[in-house]
Amino acid sequence: MNEYDAIIVGGGPTGAYVAGKIAKKKYKVAILEKNKEIGVPINCAGLITPRVFDLLEIKKEPIIENNIKGANIHSPSGKILKIGGDKVHALAINRSKFDKELIKKAEENDVELILENNVISAHKVKEYIEIKTSKNYNFRCKLLIGADGPYSKVRDSFALPEPKEFLRGIGAEITNTNLDPDYVEIFVGKSIAPGFFAWIIPTNKKGTYARIGLCISQESPKSPKYYFSNFLKSKIPSDLIRNAKITNQYGGVIPIGALKKTFESNVLLVGDAAAQVKPTSGGGIYTGLICAEQCSNVSIDALQKNKFNSQYLKKYHKSWSVDIGRELYLGMKFRKIFKHFTDKQFDKYIEKFQSSKINQVISRYGDIDYPSKLIKPMLKKAPSLLRLLPTSLKD
Repeated sequence: MNEYDAIIVGGGPTGAYVAGKIAKKKYKVAILEKNKEIGVPINCAGLITPRVFDLLEIKKEPIIENNIKGANIHSPSGKILKIGGDKVHALAINRSKFDKELIKKAEENDVELILENNVISAHKVKEYIEIKTSKNYNFRCKLLIGADGPYSKVRDSFALPEPKEFLRGIGAEITNTNLDPDYVEIFVGKSIAPGFFAWIIPTNKKGTYARIGLCISQESPKSPKYYFSNFLKSKIPSDLIRNAKITNQYGGVIPIGALKKTFESNVLLVGDAAAQVKPTSGGGIYTGLICAEQCSNVSIDALQKNKFNSQYLKKYHKSWSVDIGRELYLGMKFRKIFKHFTDKQFDKYIEKFQSSKINQVISRYGDIDYPSKLIKPMLKKAPSLLRLLPTSLKD
């Protein structure tokens, strides 16, 4: 039996961050990772805000591929809403290098990384959690942290709630594109990506390399591959990707609708395992790291005081809820509106937002990490938008 103070399941950004923070306090920490290499395979669009690096002590240079200053939002009929352009709003990153840098940081704090070990079972035995892996290894720990993604084994093992929704996604890396390197291209419409949107993200400063992809809601009638194939052939992005070649393809699932409970005795959930993901964009790196900070603090406190009961670990759920919970809750409210938009409504509102006054508000107050900041300034400029909001957002 391999014994640790804390075991983190999952070697992604949130898992690596939590592990490194706890190990820095001289506790014995291990990461169990099911894949044979960190950062592979990648199933992420790799778009983050600059503030992510404010949370981390890692080098930016090998990770950042391109600075993004704005977005072109394409309606189903081909209308284009251009927003931003005045400053850097987002960064296209090499996600594999990003993950590897965070793991390297964790290992510098003496975290033990155990690859190719998928968790088969986890259960409480007296005051500990006992774990068995696919390699038939047995582990025991005081604190188990599930950072193991959308279909978390840790979450299932302790009967914690599931995310409200799972988005299905597909994407690819492409070359020979004809893009403005300063702008992300966003495409909406029921026939393009029902329930979500498609994107093209320029990943070099010439606009000749990109990541392209889309997500759809789980109730969409066809598969992500079906919509992706149609999107590649459609006229809407044709000028941008006419001569493009796919160099790598990937797929994945995004959990949204944050869990109402992310703790149990001796157990915490963080990141995608807890659906701490922005419902409006599907991005989970920033929100996951914010919650990972809270997870680290409560974990260290619990280890110092040797208190691992459910009532004590509840502090973690309360702290991340205060930090980012309202934003995730409002994001789900916006999502409910967005999901039921018809193509005519998309066209109508994209045309409405082309007003210079509204566009200036979007460019000034728009924030990928905190989209709710846009509500009051937008309603002040365009009160007619009020009827779109659910009652709970109007106060």
